[in-house]
Amino acid sequence: MQIHDFAQRAAAAVNAHDADTILTLWAEPANYDSPLTGPQSGLEALRTRELALFEGFSDLRATITPLGQEGDTGAMHVRFDGTHDGTYAGLAPSGRTISLEMIAVITFNGDDRVISERIFIDSAAIAAQLG
Repeated sequence: MQIHDFAQRAAAAVNAHDADTILTLWAEPANYDSPLTGPQSGLEALRTRELALFEGFSDLRATITPLGQEGDTGAMHVRFDGTHDGTYAGLAPSGRTISLEMIAVITFNGDDRVISERIFIDSAAIAAQLG
């Protein structure tokens, strides 16, 4: 899968709040690392993480712009917009609207499924928006 295809499919699945479709884009070991969650591995952790995101932001919308790909590794600019109206990452609902931007670097396996993703995000911006 090329980064452009993945970005389109991932955005559609996030915007539909469809964790099952998100899982079809991934394969084990499903490594993930973000300042919000720390390192995680496995498809079940991915499902839990996505469901928690949808619970914390019931109107979450994603805009994903592919930036490029070299070999099996690609990069995307990801923007999440939504209202923090549920518990997320241990934070009680604030009712605040967020607009978070991040860079995601992903690696595909030979079957064109994602096996790792690393998120680069400004943690201070997250704290400021969530209060």
